[in-house]
Amino acid sequence: MTGLDGAHRRAFWLCAFLAIASLTGCGAPPTYKNRPVSGASPGTFALAHAKAVEEPRHAMRHLDEARSVVYTQSAGGGGVAVGLLFGPLGAAANAGMIDNRTELDAQRLKGKLTLEPRQLFLDAAIRQGLDVASAGAAGQTGATPYLHISKASNERLLTAVAVRLEQGTGADQWTGLYLYQLPLSYSLDDLARPTEEIQRQLSTEAARGFSELAAFIAKEGQPKDGLGKTAPEKEFTYVSDLLTPRFEIQMRGRFIARSEDLVWFRTFDGIYAVRASNIKIKSGRI
Repeated sequence: MTGLDGAHRRAFWLCAFLAIASLTGCGAPPTYKNRPVSGASPGTFALAHAKAVEEPRHAMRHLDEARSVVYTQSAGGGGVAVGLLFGPLGAAANAGMIDNRTELDAQRLKGKLTLEPRQLFLDAAIRQGLDVASAGAAGQTGATPYLHISKASNERLLTAVAVRLEQGTGADQWTGLYLYQLPLSYSLDDLARPTEEIQRQLSTEAARGFSELAAFIAKEGQPKDGLGKTAPEKEFTYVSDLLTPRFEIQMRGRFIARSEDLVWFRTFDGIYAVRASNIKIKSGRI
């Protein structure tokens, strides 16, 4: 992970992300994600194992054997962006420090949480009327649910549930991420030695979050009769320490709705529901 070629790849993808987030750089801007629901079975899903979720990446670790609890953090160096200022060798060293910190955190957290994200999503999806199978078949949309834990700049661990959907194969494959932030945050010590109350609370809130995502996915897949018109989604810019911890990167989204203290919006890679306390609106009105 800390070799020179890896550093070049990380530098390239960070620059690409910054360009997408700020809509600067060359070429046409990316388009907002809209799930295609015109297929034969838009509401038929199967639990899947998406590579984007389950394959190891820099500054990310899995905290359970099923690879359904994902931990990410960007502390330990000056941040990847700072490392880039010192060229490939500086980027490699800085990224290596970040990855080492991630590994140390993960060693303390691994195997400590008892919730099962895949089962929680399956239960929630069935309650919302989605047709979900435990194994895939032709025409089904693959769904990879997981718990996302992210270390914010204040060292708090923010929590969210997410489902990555994948439709089709090869060049025609569509992917989209559906993420719902939970109202829970913890210290590293909290989750390194979780009490029964923390385990219960996290499982309860995760189940509620998956239910909200399943309800959104179910509604999204309903056929449109063309009689009613929906209001256009208004574009706005924002920063969020959940989505880009340690970096105030301004990004674009399209407002969908507010739900309690959540802001639902569409991004270039899917649908996010983020706590109002973890998002700052920079331009536009929502």
